[in-house]
This record gives sequence, C-alpha cells and structure tokens, in this order.
Amino acid sequence: MKKTLIILSFLISFICISSQSWALPNCPKDLQANRGVCFGIIKNQDGGDYEGEFKYNGSYSAAHGFGIKIFYSGSKYVGEFKNGNYNGKGIYTWANGKKYEGEWKNSSPNGQGKYTYSNGKIEEGIWKNNKFMYAKKIQKTKKKYAETSKPKSNKILNAASGTGFSISSKGHVITNYHVVKGCQNVKIHSKGKVIPATLISFDPKNDIALLKGNFTPSQVLPFSNKKTELLQDIYVAGYPFGRKVSTSVKVTKGIISSLTGVGNNFSNFQIDAALQPGNSGGPILNNKGNVIGVAVAKLSAKYIQKNFGVIPENTNFGIKTSVVKSMLDSTDIKLFNPNKTEISKTQLGKNISNATYYLSCWMTMAQIEQMRSTKVIFKNLE
Repeated sequence: MKKTLIILSFLISFICISSQSWALPNCPKDLQANRGVCFGIIKNQDGGDYEGEFKYNGSYSAAHGFGIKIFYSGSKYVGEFKNGNYNGKGIYTWANGKKYEGEWKNSSPNGQGKYTYSNGKIEEGIWKNNKFMYAKKIQKTKKKYAETSKPKSNKILNAASGTGFSISSKGHVITNYHVVKGCQNVKIHSKGKVIPATLISFDPKNDIALLKGNFTPSQVLPFSNKKTELLQDIYVAGYPFGRKVSTSVKVTKGIISSLTGVGNNFSNFQIDAALQPGNSGGPILNNKGNVIGVAVAKLSAKYIQKNFGVIPENTNFGIKTSVVKSMLDSTDIKLFNPNKTEISKTQLGKNISNATYYLSCWMTMAQIEQMRSTKVIFKNLE
C-alpha cells in the first residue's frame, strides 16, 4: 500500500495548464546543502526577502525560476530569475512609484518593455542594457518600427486559460499558481470586460496565487470556517476547455470522497465532481455558498491506464481553504463572513456566475515553445 501511494504521488496531472505536478520541495535551511531545484524563502542583505525557486548551478544555489524579491526600501521585483539575476519576464516596482515591466537580462531591462515614471511619463519599446532605444531615426512609422524591432516570437498571444474567483470587494482573485506561471500577461474576463491582472502573492508549493484587478466585483465568495467533511456535498465552478464549448461558467456537483490528497497530502482533499482542463483555480463550494477549496488537479488518465490497465474515474483534487487562508494572512485583505445557512440553488447559481472568472494567459511564441512541456497550450495560435 505504501509503495502504491509513493507511485501515485507522481501521477498528478494539473488540469488547466500544467501536465505534471511541478510543486518543488522546500530548500534546506543551509542553501549551500542544496544540490537540485527547490523552493525557499531567504533574507536579502538589505533586510528584504526573496521567495521563490532556487537551483544549484554547480557552485552554489541561486534564485532561478520564478520568484518575488522585496527590498527593505519598499521596492519589489516579481518575475523570472537566472543564476540570481533578473532574467526573462518581470516587473520591478520602485518605492517611489516608478515601474518597469517587460524583458530582463543580467538584472537590466533588455528587450521589449514599458517604463512608467512617477510623474506619469511612459516610455515603451525596445531597451538595451537599461537604455531606452526607441528613437526617431528608427521610427519611420509605428507599423514599420514594430515590424523591424519586434521579431515574430515577441508577438503576445493568448496561449492558455484557467479559472479564478473574487475574495474581496477590491478586485482580489484567487487561482492556481500553475495557471499564471510563465505568463507575460494575465487577464480577468468579467461581464464582457477584459481586466489586466497583477500577481500580488503566490505559494508554489501549494499551487495558489493571488491576483488583483482594477475592478469592483458584483459578488464576492466567502470562505467557510468549518472543516471539510467526508461525503459532504460540493459544487465546482469553472471554465473547462476554456471557451471552446461556450463562454458561460460551468458547474459540476459531487461529494468529498477523501479528506487527503495523493500520498496523504493533507493540504488537499479528493472529490468525485468532474474536472477538465480549464477548471484549475475554480472555487469548490458547499450548499451555503461558502468556498471550501480550490480546484487543482486530477490523476493522469494515460499513466493509470498504461500502468494499471484502467481509466481513473472521478478522482480529482482540491486545495483546502485553510491553506489559502495561510497565504492570505500576510496580506491586509478583509475576507467576507461565511454564510450561516443553506442558500437556494438559484441564489447559489447567481453567486457563482457573478464571482467566478475566466482567466487568460498571454505569452510570446518563444515562451510558448518553452512552456509546451508543462502547460496545455491552445491550438491554432496564429
């Protein structure tokens, strides 16, 4: 039985974007003892923090992958790292309000980017070694400049999707981290409006991310304060298969079939409600309309069929709200009080429709090629 659990722990296939369980092990307290890839939190020399992925480069462990670096001064960088440097896509926000969002190399703006000054002035275009290269002598027309300065691989495309739901009246949205990992832009789609989202916080180990959009949701979903119970009725909302089937939210019903996830993962619980690619990050609710979990994963059907000779049915997983609340403890978000009584199916449907959002992930073609092994990318992108 123990051997079976160990085997099953490698079978998780994240549903919306991830085709494998990418959650990293915690780094050892002494980072120099690390000899692989891990997730950790360290103090910067200036008193700030770094939270994210590390990789041993042959000599020492350095920030490598995705992470958040917060400085004592109040400045913050959110994005990709390589051997300790900002490298790839990222956003640097200075304490005085200045912001650069775009491509980085060796901790300097390099490539396509947008710089917003504290006085509101914006410079957008091509950067090289922290210098703005957008000049009149190469700007015959915007169209010609775009054609000569932007290779096809830098065109931003809608590559993948997921689900999120509102948890505050100020536009805070919860989803899975694997939904937004690697995305250059994430957009919240609400009632015909497309709202740019900012990544506020994330927990790679438990696969949770907190987004914020500049909008006021018409409905906010409260978290349940009670423990999940075996055989409890649940409802899962989301956008399976993106918008290929239709643009409206879909809801499936089921029960909690186990209070733990694969390999006795006590951060998760198992459900029998149907989940499909696109459901990732969607709310799992009880009959009071309170969120008890976040849809995250299902067993890999191909692996189970190949190794056990059967196709797994109704074996899906959610992240417990207690785990989500732990991440939110570091924020100043005021959560709504949970509903105390059961609500009608009509009201539950309205609440779900008004508070659950389709999320789109936008990438360059170069990023898409890099992420094909870990994300379910849309077909017919061009």
